[in-house]
Amino acid sequence: MISKANFSAWCEEIDRTTRQLWNLFMGQLVHQLKKMSCDQATLIPTGLLSFLPLHAVWIEDPSTPTGRRYALDDIHFTYAPNAKSLSAAQAIDQRTGADSILAIDNPTQDLPNSEREVNAAIASFPKNTVLRHGAATVEGVRSQLSKMAIAHFSCHGTANLNDPLNSGLVMSDGLLTLRDIFALNLGDQGGLRLAILSACETGLSGIENADEAISLPTGLLQAGVAGVVASLWSVSDLSTMILLSRFYTLWQNQTMSPAIALRHAQQWLRDASPTDIVDHCRTFIPDLDSHKELKRSLKYDYSHPYHWSAFSYTGV
Repeated sequence: MISKANFSAWCEEIDRTTRQLWNLFMGQLVHQLKKMSCDQATLIPTGLLSFLPLHAVWIEDPSTPTGRRYALDDIHFTYAPNAKSLSAAQAIDQRTGADSILAIDNPTQDLPNSEREVNAAIASFPKNTVLRHGAATVEGVRSQLSKMAIAHFSCHGTANLNDPLNSGLVMSDGLLTLRDIFALNLGDQGGLRLAILSACETGLSGIENADEAISLPTGLLQAGVAGVVASLWSVSDLSTMILLSRFYTLWQNQTMSPAIALRHAQQWLRDASPTDIVDHCRTFIPDLDSHKELKRSLKYDYSHPYHWSAFSYTGV
């Protein structure tokens, strides 16, 4: 758990860095894209820029609820490692449906809101497979991945900055590494439409050869996944549950593309009132009123970028 002092310092650093980036280059980029009447762009960050939430760069704007205007308010930003990977992702998207889901639920049994998040994720998919707790083994997940169109991982993740192929997701019996996933040759079997990595630091890339950095999202694109939702830093499982449940609502019930649904879910969580959040959570936690501590925790201000901007969308 992050201490209150470290949390405060982390939030201050996010604010400082993302504000500086507006002046350094993102403000001018947003201005030029708007001038060209572009409302969507794919960023291909290299080096240390791949560690930063460029979609959450901001400038002061007293007309908004938060007093800030973020880059994602003007332009819908997604990410890609290179144009070749983006073209391959588009081909997978065109031949892959979104009618089935594999969900990994809390293999280490220490994420109190994981089951609720997973239940919200699978609600719109009649064809679903859930591997909970001890059943979520490395081999169990490997054997199921190619059979589903979507994979949702509610678990811990780790970024190996010196050896990115050993970055991975923590299962009940060990680490499901990027190397393990490459070995599945998912692209040769049709590929996956989407992978949601609801885990800590799943979006971080390696520091060796930074201009050709490999992270879990970029690696998954190369391994045969069309789109990946992942996080740059450790986010509380409560705010993650709220954000991703909203994402599924927008994607499945309002027929948005997954990339646009993530953007709208981030804006919603940032601007939502405590009442809005509680009402939303009632849609997938019917007995919410009987969980007084959880309901109390939901009545919180999630406007700071710490809660919503860690997640980014890579691919299509």
